[in-house]
Amino acid sequence: MKFCSLPQRNHTRRAVGLSGEAVVTQTTQPKAATIDAIEPARRDSLERLFVRMEQVATLPVIAQKVLQITDSENAQPDELREAIQTDPILVARILRRLNSSYYALSTKITDLRTAISLLGYREIRNLAMTVCMSRLYETPGHHGTYRREALWEHCVAVGAAARLVARVCGRGVPEEAYIAGLLHDLGIILIDQSLRRHFCQVVSMISPTVSTCEAENQVLSFDHALLGGFVAAKWCLPEPVVDAIAYHHSPGEYRGPHRDLVHVVAIANYLCSRAGWTSLGIHNVPAPPDQVYAGLGLDQISLAIIWDELEPTLGRAGSLATG
Repeated sequence: MKFCSLPQRNHTRRAVGLSGEAVVTQTTQPKAATIDAIEPARRDSLERLFVRMEQVATLPVIAQKVLQITDSENAQPDELREAIQTDPILVARILRRLNSSYYALSTKITDLRTAISLLGYREIRNLAMTVCMSRLYETPGHHGTYRREALWEHCVAVGAAARLVARVCGRGVPEEAYIAGLLHDLGIILIDQSLRRHFCQVVSMISPTVSTCEAENQVLSFDHALLGGFVAAKWCLPEPVVDAIAYHHSPGEYRGPHRDLVHVVAIANYLCSRAGWTSLGIHNVPAPPDQVYAGLGLDQISLAIIWDELEPTLGRAGSLATG
């Protein structure tokens, strides 16, 4: 898989969203077309960091298998079931979540075959990825306003909100939007676990008027979106997902072929943060520019529909995150 477009950050812009809310000044740099186009010194630094993070920044083997199977046009439900069943703990956690209030099923599900036939292999794929990724967040960690478990809840919430936005605007695949939203802050948990002292500096710097990316660039010279996109590309995740991770804080600057998914995740991230489901304990996510909403065909009416459905959607997401 070729590496996908990733952001670099340099010039200052002020985003203005349809919400009318005052927004954070965001510091950004001109974009590189692909990872290979990033200047050599920065690319080398990311490569060294990736090696340093190797233990943390490893996609579980079962997650790789699940993604490979469901990415295939000829995927069969039994292939997915057999892959998941190699990990009994994963199976137990999937079944527990399937029987939670998130899905609100009328009958209890006790086996994967039934689950896949009822919900489809893409939904089970998403659930398996949720359980696999949750393991990165299981060890408690906190500093200032930050709580690691709250970051995980934010990631699941953005996944659920991205699926909602995609469904309302009719752009992109809702199941793919969920995965992109779930993984959008991958860079944050990697920085938290691998560069803890620097991460604590970032948390101490952020405020309602200082964005996370701005603080990260001052402390680290890169931000979590760049790192997350870089690692996602290393993991050979689908290119649309890589782009959504890399550009979720700079959607107006994205010029690649996966604009709809990038915009969906950016809006979902903003709405979740505004609703109180924040990544670091403070709402400091800039509102996406108007053209991001317009590009998805979202007007005030459709945004009102999304906002009305957001609270119950996030409530269910909470049960999925903690199930």
